Amino acid sequence: MTGDLYDTLRDWQEGLAILLGFLLLILAYLVNGRVVRARERERRRNEARAIIAALYGEIVVLREKVAQVARLIAEKAVRRAEIGDQFVAENMPPAPALFERLVDKLGLLPAANVLRIVSFYASYEEARGGLRMLAPHSGLSYAVTTFLGPAMMAVQDSEGLLRRMEAEVGAERAPACDLGDAEAVVEMIEKQYRR
Repeated sequence: MTGDLYDTLRDWQEGLAILLGFLLLILAYLVNGRVVRARERERRRNEARAIIAALYGEIVVLREKVAQVARLIAEKAVRRAEIGDQFVAENMPPAPALFERLVDKLGLLPAANVLRIVSFYASYEEARGGLRMLAPHSGLSYAVTTFLGPAMMAVQDSEGLLRRMEAEVGAERAPACDLGDAEAVVEMIEKQYRR
């Protein structure tokens, strides 16, 4: 009986070796696929963290600049001082640099962050456009709320986004932005228009 089993195994030796080799090949392919997917997930997670960290830094700087200009505009509005071309040129917040370069990679970020990031930059750009309109052109003049409204939205609405980004990248808490009298000026102007 042992001899028959030995003879049978010897006859099937090549087939068994091929079958065992094929099974080991499939096992290696599955393990390798899992390792590659895990490595790819980690790479994407790290890339998303790097994008969040870069945008976090830019948002902190931009919101501080827009808050600073909002304080200046509010002071001018309280004193009823004119806002001229020179003031606008000297105090124009800078154009976002990183957002435009990273916009095609926003899909790597969590959906909740993407909406808030895009909302911040939309308010920021609207504030920049509003500041340009404050300088009198061809006899037209706009209320300071053209700038202050979007500027306040950019600063105040980004607070929650910054807290979430800080948690994701382990950054220190960004300081709060001081809008000065901007809110009071906006309320005052809105009351004037309601009358």
